Amino acid sequence: MEELDEQLKRVRSADPVLRERAVREVLEAKQEWVTAIYHRVNQLADDADADAMKEALRKIRNQGRDAARDDMRREGEKGKVETPDYLAMVAEYAAPNDESWQALVSVLAMSRMLVAVGNVEAARALVQIYVRFGEFLRVDIQKQLSELGDRAAPALIEAKKHPAAKISQWAERQLDQMGKAIASELVQTTDQQALADILRAYGRIQDPDAARIIVSFANSERAQVRLAARQSVRLLGEVGNWQLRETYQDIVGKTPPRDWPWKRTAQELFYQFDRLRLAQVHEFFEAGMAAQKKGDYDAARQAFDKVLSHNPMFDRRDEMVDGYLAYASQADDKHLDTALLSVQRAERINSDPKRQAKLESLRLTLEAEALLTRSLADQSLLRRALELDPDNQRARQGIAMIERGERVPRPEYSRYYGAGAIGIVGLAGILLILLWRPKTPAPVPAPVPEAVAVAAAESVQEAGAVAVPVAEAVAVPAPETVPVNVPEAAPVPVPDADAAAVPVPEAVPEPAPSLGEPASEPEPVPAAAPVPEAEPQAVGATATDPSDK
Repeated sequence: MEELDEQLKRVRSADPVLRERAVREVLEAKQEWVTAIYHRVNQLADDADADAMKEALRKIRNQGRDAARDDMRREGEKGKVETPDYLAMVAEYAAPNDESWQALVSVLAMSRMLVAVGNVEAARALVQIYVRFGEFLRVDIQKQLSELGDRAAPALIEAKKHPAAKISQWAERQLDQMGKAIASELVQTTDQQALADILRAYGRIQDPDAARIIVSFANSERAQVRLAARQSVRLLGEVGNWQLRETYQDIVGKTPPRDWPWKRTAQELFYQFDRLRLAQVHEFFEAGMAAQKKGDYDAARQAFDKVLSHNPMFDRRDEMVDGYLAYASQADDKHLDTALLSVQRAERINSDPKRQAKLESLRLTLEAEALLTRSLADQSLLRRALELDPDNQRARQGIAMIERGERVPRPEYSRYYGAGAIGIVGLAGILLILLWRPKTPAPVPAPVPEAVAVAAAESVQEAGAVAVPVAEAVAVPAPETVPVNVPEAAPVPVPDADAAAVPVPEAVPEPAPSLGEPASEPEPVPAAAPVPEAEPQAVGATATDPSDK
């Protein structure tokens, strides 16, 4: 209340700079101010002169519209003059010494604060301003409600049952202008908080036309909406009994007993809703409990995590604390993060004060071990854990290890990977050296000197023999075959008797013996001197005797 009064005092200030700053600060209103604003509005409505406030607003409004019209004329614009915001006009044309102006600017400032808060209580307070101050603020209140959007719908629904017919008719018109005149249209919103408030508002006014829709939301997957719908069913009371009975028959398949009151019918219907919706959740829970009995705490933890993800407020959640605690207690250094998360969940769902100290002690121990993996030793966490649970041997061992200068070893997988890679490369090199053989190049035959070939050809021709081709006179082994014995010599024709005395020059160092001569060591033929190129002669021609010359 004091903060609100201080803010309103600055809004009414005679200093224009301070007043302008205070007007901007109304958008920073706190949610806790809504109740104080509601009481201050009623107090001003009781003490202030509404007629004087209306007259002050009329004069300021005319001044503001005239200024806006002059601006349009200077800019050459035509059309309808838009009225500036009431609070801006009243703050600009201030009369700090006028009590009616002070009351007017205070009410307008509080209405902007309510819009800034934007919840259903703020919307109710805006409706209350119109109820208490009347028509001269109706247009401004309608603009502020339109700023709230769907958040204003619950307050307008409740205003439909206002004792004053004028207010109830006005609320219905506002809902119709919003396109939400009936319940099926009002629940079509993406704002879950607004939907929950709308359902509760229908329960407060006990609208029988909305009973079927309210009961259908009692089985919603969203806990916020589901709880609001069930609260609305209780607010409906006997009005919604026939809808409860019909829904029970549709779900269960049989009519509820006649002697059941609406409370019993609602209770049984909600139980059937929960049983169908939580069937899978109960399966996860039973699987986790079975794994816990077998000692498979990791599987139990995973099953309990699924339970809490589907329903954080599961009614048997306290039974899962022991499973979380067992998993975290036996977790090694590789699973510290998962173990720490399990302990935190166990602390949240725990309802036994006797286990709280043990859970907190284990959490502090795991936090200290997590720090040790980063080479940060914090004994204060471990000592605090021992104070909470003197039986915590894990914390005691951690303190002793820190005092000895040890730390939890971190797995250095990269080092192992590097050593393995080096070993593989070395082994590959060894295998390459042992198994690799260079290919032996094929032998290239030695070229026969041209002069030797020419001399051999001329000698054969002079002896009257058939010329032996050079390719046949020189025996060159094939590259693929390695000769073992002496290769066969090229066939040489038998010379005539006249030519037998003429020695045949050899083309290669080791020629084969002639067929008609005794095996004797032939004399080596000296290297022939270069001779001019001779004219080709026909094979078989008779050589000219030098003595004929």
